[in-house]
Amino acid sequence: MHELPDARYAPMFQIQPGWFWERRRLDKAAARKLLARNSRSDRLAGPLPALPQLLRLPTATRVTWGVELGSRFRDTLRAADVADTWQLDEIVAECAGPRGRPYRELTRGVLRGLALGRPALGDRSNRGLVWWAKTALVLPSSRITPELTTFWRMLNQACLGLIGEEYPEFTGDPRAAARSAGAAHDLLLRGGPVRRALGRKYISGLTPGFRLVPGLGGNTRRLPRVEAERWRAAFLRARAEAHVSGFAEFNFRFENSSPRVIRELMRELAPLV
Repeated sequence: MHELPDARYAPMFQIQPGWFWERRRLDKAAARKLLARNSRSDRLAGPLPALPQLLRLPTATRVTWGVELGSRFRDTLRAADVADTWQLDEIVAECAGPRGRPYRELTRGVLRGLALGRPALGDRSNRGLVWWAKTALVLPSSRITPELTTFWRMLNQACLGLIGEEYPEFTGDPRAAARSAGAAHDLLLRGGPVRRALGRKYISGLTPGFRLVPGLGGNTRRLPRVEAERWRAAFLRARAEAHVSGFAEFNFRFENSSPRVIRELMRELAPLV
């Protein structure tokens, strides 16, 4: 990765329960150093509470566990010492739902832990890339509350780029589809100072469009390849004209992985970034 011009290696982490939830993993020297700086740190060294329990805990406790989880992600980066930054997958749909506050508070803690790490072990602030689920893109339309304002502030502090997962279907007017896909971006740009800052970091998240998976849009009408690529190119131009800060592509698998598909996509993107 580092042999590519301007490339940055950014491993991706998920908030969902798994390996990182089991326990803190530090070598003995780092564990002693952390304990010397914070005599209460060991109380967070074991398993995280199960997700349903975590979502029922008081805010301060939930955020504290989120910070610990994000710090465990940074422990991995520190130990490997090859990454330039990180990615978080993702601001989940539940963050925008009627019971979204506990999910936002957990996410806020994880973002803090990822961005700041463990200063006692020499970690410095390191902003990363945060993916934002398509089903959560309605979040900027939510009523502003102190808790939501705190969430936006932490997100802005932590993220280098905010990737909105837009995933349009290749059908209809591509410029109209681009306006619809950019609704959350527009709301951020029309918000207060912190939300405007996030809007300026907003990245349009897409796939090449030929691997058809539920929820990822693409060439669902099975247009001829040239016609589908023409539609996609028009969509990309319209999103670029809306002043997104860049484009994020993923899912280079199966039908999306052929050299021809990748070359054409790169050709479309080259003049826009």
